[in-house]
Amino acid sequence: MPNLRKDAELDLLEDALGKITTHTDWLPFLDKVSGLFDCYACAAEYLNDGFATGRFTGPAHAEAFRDFLSSASYHAGVTAFKYLLELAEPDAVYVVHQGHISKLDAPGISLTSGNEVSSQSAIISITRNSSGLTMIFGLLFDDASPVETTSAETVLAFSKVAKILETCFGAITNIDMLKRQSRIQRAFANHCAVPSVLINRQRRVMAEHENGLSVLADLDVGLVAGGKLQIRNRELEMLLADLPSAPTSAKAPHKTGQNPAAKSDSSLSRSGFCLRDRSGNLNRVTIEAVSGDTHDPWVLLRVCQPANIPEAVETILQEELGLSLSEAHLARSLAETGSVSATTALLNITRNTMKTHLRRIFDKTAVRTQLELVQLVYRLSGLV
Repeated sequence: MPNLRKDAELDLLEDALGKITTHTDWLPFLDKVSGLFDCYACAAEYLNDGFATGRFTGPAHAEAFRDFLSSASYHAGVTAFKYLLELAEPDAVYVVHQGHISKLDAPGISLTSGNEVSSQSAIISITRNSSGLTMIFGLLFDDASPVETTSAETVLAFSKVAKILETCFGAITNIDMLKRQSRIQRAFANHCAVPSVLINRQRRVMAEHENGLSVLADLDVGLVAGGKLQIRNRELEMLLADLPSAPTSAKAPHKTGQNPAAKSDSSLSRSGFCLRDRSGNLNRVTIEAVSGDTHDPWVLLRVCQPANIPEAVETILQEELGLSLSEAHLARSLAETGSVSATTALLNITRNTMKTHLRRIFDKTAVRTQLELVQLVYRLSGLV
């Protein structure tokens, strides 16, 4: 096992600080480490549920490294991979030998007596960051004895390289966090004019707008516990499970003569649903995949309340669907109040007049119920 000479250490440090500026720069660095130690150097980043992000070294490399660690055990059915993610200590050194992982408490202590040769052994360390990501770094040796793998010289050299990688990992992570905050701000700027909550794949709350969490709680949709959104609505739970991991392209606006209600049924059932608040007003909860981290898709939850419906929707109803001025005003008012009685009182009309208007509106829009009409108004308002 070669010792890491001072010039080699400085060369690696120079490469790390000067060349590892993006996620794609890690593989050449690991190749150099492999040559220095006559081994296979591995490094990969994982979420705390074991999902490989694919950054730094690519998904194939990360999955192969995970497979190797999953084939080794800690104890009681716990794999070495699970142990490293959940229990391992940063800055500690671990050794995999004969399918078992152990913490190396002191340099030079081997796992077995004598110089018995193993088909493959490894020396491992981890680094964690505040975002819940774990970087696992390891050197995999073929036909190396445990004495060689855990010698004082090897452990010292390994620790130096691990520290270099930890420094780079921290620097890139900090840069990523700044970029992430920028993407969050853009996501809200592009999508939000209503109470909203942005969560990631693990349902950790990343940001909110206009007291979005309070609004969701008032609707009994979800509550925050430990920084994560605990879903309390079965329909929302199902929608989140069905949501694609990447944003879908926006649908083209409906043209005159088309049947928007027929097209909206399936998309609306996937993108949102309506609930009444404690005052009886109809609110629409919608979900949407937005551009975020490629390894950790983001979901935007929005609550479209009656006050959020713009007057411009009346013009759309008239120009696109052929409603009269009074019919368009009634449709928007119904969406605002959520009830027939409140709408008749607001517009100072009789229930018979209301029913007559609704029949004409249903014929022109091809919707069948008041709820479908409200959903159509929300969609045309750009709030879904």
